[in-house]
Amino acid sequence: MVLVWASAALAADGPGSPYSDDIALTKATMSSLAAKDFAAVRNRLDPALGQISDEKLDQMSNVIGAGKPISVETISSTGARDFQTGDGSSRIILEYELTGKWVVVDASVKTQAAAKRFMRLYLTINTLPLRELNAFHLLGKGPAQYLFLAAWIAVIGLTGLAIATAFRRHAGWRRWGLIALMPLGLTPTLAMNWGTAQAWVIETTNNPAGNVVPIVALRWPMALFGYTELGAPFLYISAPLIAFGYLIWSRRSSRRQQALAEQFD
Repeated sequence: MVLVWASAALAADGPGSPYSDDIALTKATMSSLAAKDFAAVRNRLDPALGQISDEKLDQMSNVIGAGKPISVETISSTGARDFQTGDGSSRIILEYELTGKWVVVDASVKTQAAAKRFMRLYLTINTLPLRELNAFHLLGKGPAQYLFLAAWIAVIGLTGLAIATAFRRHAGWRRWGLIALMPLGLTPTLAMNWGTAQAWVIETTNNPAGNVVPIVALRWPMALFGYTELGAPFLYISAPLIAFGYLIWSRRSSRRQQALAEQFD
């Protein structure tokens, strides 16, 4: 049985966290890296990464520096783990506050047969903390963000109109059944990072043949917002085809009723 754990923007790293051991391993590895104990760092890297040169590790060590960090914050810890065997993988994101900069550590830890190895270990230098870099700002964005925002608002508005129309036209179980179905998205969910304008389909899966996007996907509600593992806000949309179809049917039905009324006048 595999249980998938996901965290929000800020993840707890105490004993109760499902990935507290992976978080502790990442912090210990960064301490070894700062101390230039490259043998200890290499011992924790997966062999699939190949041989990492001393020059590369020295560059990473200089990013962290030998001084004690001002603070270390766990941004997120996500992954999947088999409770029976303990095998699984996790993605750990830490933020180190250093003098004049913030360093984001993006690590992927694989656990197999009680052994833990890093499948990925990236460092990113920022001039501001993630909470400030990821703050939502409406102004200063590009055409792509504003077009997506307009579509996002339009979908929510049309769905609200469909709900109001169903509430007015129907009664009883039919009214509440339609209202519950209106926000159901039936298409693959398109998402956009509000800060970078990066777009992706949430339901995309990876296999040896490449990325696969399903033809039909269910999402309720159809349009909302979320946060990436780095805490960046994003908007997403899945077309509420039931709501759109109902609005078309309602409009045509009203026209037919109006035409019949004019015939009897």
